[in-house]
Amino acid sequence: MAESSDVLKAVDEDRKYVIQATIVRIMKARKTMKNQALSKRSFQQISQRFAPKIPDIKKAIETLLEKEYIERVDGSKDTFAYVA
Repeated sequence: MAESSDVLKAVDEDRKYVIQATIVRIMKARKTMKNQALSKRSFQQISQRFAPKIPDIKKAIETLLEKEYIERVDGSKDTFAYVA
């Protein structure tokens, strides 16, 4: 029983990184993007591997903001820019 919960934790952790990597890849190509479009695009790309949850994508965006991979565009609360 403990093994299966460890496996689920590992899978969740891996998925978190897949989501973050996908978002960074999209942002690197696009430079700036609106939140809705970024979430939708991420969802489409990640869906080819597994069914992502919208809150997980939102959390990944927040994490990337904290890590300063992306930033909010000044004067716009729902647009992000890629930080090189």
